[in-house]
Amino acid sequence: MFLDFKDKRCQVCGVPFDDNDDIVVCPECGTPQHRSCYERLGKCVNSDKHGEDFCWGENSDVSICTHCGAENPKDAMFCVSCARPLGDDDSKDNTQSQRTAPPFGGTAPQGVPFGFGGFDTSNIYANYGISMDEELSPGVTAQECESYVKTNAFYYLPVFKNFKRFGKGRFNLSSALFTGAWYLYRKLYAAGAVFIAIIAACLTTEAFFINDFLRTYSDIQQTLGTAATSVQIVDYAFNNLSALELWKFILPCLANLVMFVTMFVSGLVGNRIYYKHTAKHIKKIKDAKPVNLKEALANAGGVNTIAAVVVMVCYFAFNFIIQIV
Repeated sequence: MFLDFKDKRCQVCGVPFDDNDDIVVCPECGTPQHRSCYERLGKCVNSDKHGEDFCWGENSDVSICTHCGAENPKDAMFCVSCARPLGDDDSKDNTQSQRTAPPFGGTAPQGVPFGFGGFDTSNIYANYGISMDEELSPGVTAQECESYVKTNAFYYLPVFKNFKRFGKGRFNLSSALFTGAWYLYRKLYAAGAVFIAIIAACLTTEAFFINDFLRTYSDIQQTLGTAATSVQIVDYAFNNLSALELWKFILPCLANLVMFVTMFVSGLVGNRIYYKHTAKHIKKIKDAKPVNLKEALANAGGVNTIAAVVVMVCYFAFNFIIQIV
């Protein structure tokens, strides 16, 4: 490796160059990149600046961050990507070569876990301080996770990294709001079936007993007067209704409570279940030694949009039927 690149970082993945790296130097602008990064992009990372007299490291209009490789205005004091001081170079310390994402800054999109659009993953590694060869689970690299996850990898790779390093993830709002459907979308069919069954049971229970609840509530309100509060009505029900009447009265409320608790739990455990599922299936695929690992991972992973849409349509149809019945 050329000494000129010592302590510099690849602008694609953000990982510092070392003496054993296979580096490609763009013949037009002089930008150094890992060969694997260059081949993954299929072009120089600064190809959009070719023809503008751009020269890596000497362009008067930009300042290259030595920490993540991002370009910044020449007079900038802090990197627009990693928020580090532009004069602060900690790349000599190999233990600090993997940075964490800035808590309130950076240019990478924060992403949502349930989306149908694609995303250019070329900046995942630089923006979140993840190396393609970094293990996010024992024997499973970030690049393998990216190939398996496919859609919204920019959300899941940092989540997986936090599970690996700290054993903690983050609340998955999509898993909570679209309980069951999100699991099928991510091909977590067993977990999806469990959550769908619970939600379906709650909706069915509510549908069967909601009329009893409303009728009993109205009768008690008439007995106590229109000024009676909900607390007074519930107290009256517990003290005056028969066991069967009371059971019919509280079942819809219990069903709603169980449903909301299930949704909350789904949001709490969704990412963890997906993390373990991803690591397990990647290892299984690697053990089979496919000819093209990346293609095998992509075919096995990804999402099942049709299954998620079917579940959501069934939810809405069921609620509509309840309303008209």
